[in-house]
Amino acid sequence: MILHLGWDTSGSMAEWGKTLIARGVVRAIEQYLRLGYGCAELRLVAWGDVATVVEWQPDHEFPPEVLVCKGEANVGALIAHIAKQPIGKIVLLTDGFWARSDARALKRWKDGLPADTIRLIRIGADSNPQLKGDDVFPAEGLFAALDGWLGGGAV
Repeated sequence: MILHLGWDTSGSMAEWGKTLIARGVVRAIEQYLRLGYGCAELRLVAWGDVATVVEWQPDHEFPPEVLVCKGEANVGALIAHIAKQPIGKIVLLTDGFWARSDARALKRWKDGLPADTIRLIRIGADSNPQLKGDDVFPAEGLFAALDGWLGGGAV
């Protein structure tokens, strides 16, 4: 199974150390999988004005594509990109600040996905309080979001 990690690279993610938080979350997911608590192949997706797969090896530093934040998060670009990829699970790392029309598009997309396909991880203490639901977790709740979701188990 592929785990698509959609890393919001919009301008608001440049504030309050959000790139450092997102970096820590991605490292924690990688270690969670490597230690056998889940089973998935990671695919890192930089998501801003466009969405693109970013080449990254877990033992290397993160590429600038995910650390340089500017512009807006285009939900349509993310949806179009992931629709072309092999089916898997999706984790979105975001502070949740996007246009109202994008919020509606994201909800419609999520509602059309198979049950239990997506997790949204809220990045930053100032993340959008409107980002709610059973599939939305704060960064501090990452392990609760992953528990039993990606198969695997304690080794």
